[in-house]
Amino acid sequence: MKKAIVFGATGQLGCYSALALKDNGYDVVAVGRRKSDGGFFATKGIQFIGNFEISAPSSFDLLPKSFFDVVVNMAGTMPAHADRNMMPYVQSIVVGTVNLCNWMKLYGTKRIVFNTTPSDVAEHWNDVEPIDDDASRSFPKNGNDHAVYAICKRAATDILEHMQIAEGLEPCVFRHFMVYGWHPDAYYYLDGEKRMLPWRYMIRRCINGQGIDVYGDASRLKELLYIKDFAAAIVRAAETNCCGIFNLPGYKPYSLDEMVGGIMNAFATKDCVKRYRPDMPDTPQILLSGTKSEKILGWKPQWTWEAACMDIKEECKSNPIELMWGPIEEEDHLKE
Repeated sequence: MKKAIVFGATGQLGCYSALALKDNGYDVVAVGRRKSDGGFFATKGIQFIGNFEISAPSSFDLLPKSFFDVVVNMAGTMPAHADRNMMPYVQSIVVGTVNLCNWMKLYGTKRIVFNTTPSDVAEHWNDVEPIDDDASRSFPKNGNDHAVYAICKRAATDILEHMQIAEGLEPCVFRHFMVYGWHPDAYYYLDGEKRMLPWRYMIRRCINGQGIDVYGDASRLKELLYIKDFAAAIVRAAETNCCGIFNLPGYKPYSLDEMVGGIMNAFATKDCVKRYRPDMPDTPQILLSGTKSEKILGWKPQWTWEAACMDIKEECKSNPIELMWGPIEEEDHLKE
């Protein structure tokens, strides 16, 4: 049986990656910064190692001293859960990547799957065409909270590319926008200020019969990547030796109007209405090319936004990872 180890497994991307690898026949070890997963991974036949700090070399003593067929690294500080302090990004993303590469060398592990941010191609965001996987990389030069994050993600990717040349590592790096999926925590941080995720705000308003305002030009397009398509890309990467940066777009570019329609179809009560607000600011339109992921990696998203919304609804009902992530808030209880 092939062996996989997933770092950042108590977060959404890492958790669903670990579950997908397990479902596809891998012996999986899940590693997280949390001290406890509430016993969740044991219910799935997955070993959990907690209290792990990827920036601390001593933490690697907690890991099995053995070869793994694939390492999945979804660990690292994110702007959505942090303030403007630079050091957590440097420590968890850059130093963490170096520590992880050194640990992989000890046991001959070559394959590593990592993810980066589309902010590393921010200079191409105004292009009309979808952004190519191998577009020139930089960082947002506007001083916002994603700048240092993008710098560190780019540096970590460069380190992995260096290790491919120097040590024969086989890095596969995914670039994607927000990954949509159920989680009982509907909040994020912007410049250190706690806010509700806009799409979760829409769902909550639908559940409570309050309706949705559609801001700006409702025809502007968005990438809507579902968590189970992301997890399928992780499995596909584990089963190949393809190296490089691969964009992960959604099933297709959806208009803001279609996005809201999918949410309303799944969650809206009879009292919920959609109201257009062309007087409000437009949402950004930034698209990613999926050609390289399909032709080289052999991955193509399968979840339409409509199907994803219905699946999110089912997971809202069952809250399948409650043992680790906790109960949902009262406002998210479906009124059926």
